[in-house]
Amino acid sequence: MKYALNRAPMVMWLVLFVVLMFLGIGNNKNLGATNMSKIEGTVWYRERMLLPPDAEVSITLEDVARMDVKAELIAETSFEPQGGPPWAFTLEYDPAKIHEKGRYALRARVTASGRLIFTSTEHIPAFGQDPGQPVKIMVSRVAGKNTRGTAPSRKPDASLTNTYWRLSELDGEPALLGAGEREVHMILTTEGNRIKGFSGCNKFTGNYQMAESHLSFSQMASTHMACLEGMEQEQRFLSALEGTTQFKVCGDSLSLQSADGQSLVRFEAVYLK
Repeated sequence: MKYALNRAPMVMWLVLFVVLMFLGIGNNKNLGATNMSKIEGTVWYRERMLLPPDAEVSITLEDVARMDVKAELIAETSFEPQGGPPWAFTLEYDPAKIHEKGRYALRARVTASGRLIFTSTEHIPAFGQDPGQPVKIMVSRVAGKNTRGTAPSRKPDASLTNTYWRLSELDGEPALLGAGEREVHMILTTEGNRIKGFSGCNKFTGNYQMAESHLSFSQMASTHMACLEGMEQEQRFLSALEGTTQFKVCGDSLSLQSADGQSLVRFEAVYLK
């Protein structure tokens, strides 16, 4: 009996310790939740059109500092837009994931039925704006089917040669503007079977060989500029050109493909005035 009484204080202290540990863990979780920071802004587009009922707007915060890997996702949010643009958004992120060597950008996309219909094409810095001023992200319409999911009226196919082809998609992702907010593009001239263009930081030239649906590039050369923006995409773009073995033109859209039929890069025809 005496032994049981002596154990009682020890058991009580053990119970108290467990309770305090539980409360401490709970408080730490709540503290972490309240330490989240946020970015506020709006998403909009110029086109005079309404989105389909199942449309969804998504915004991501990405670290695009490393040029040899895909951008690191820091945070994301999505919502169903109500009415026409602009649409306000609030993106929460963990400030512990932000470091000095990072370069952070925002990307906005609008999808419907799992299909991309609008996307941002410019580099949108996530930080550095005037305090209290919301970020404004403009998205541009992606070429393809219209928003109702029906095929658009058939347009004549653009000519592969002597056409200004603007980069619209790379490795399945929307293309960004290059250094100085210049468009990544290429032109295949019939004279001398030459290719020339801007790859994101540097100008490039080379030769091309075409036969029916087959297309390949050789003797590619470029200038040797170093840029703060556009070089990661430039490397991927030039690699895609090197891996091209065939092409397909549909209306104003051009797809360069690998030997197994995988789409490497897509362009849109731009008709200069």
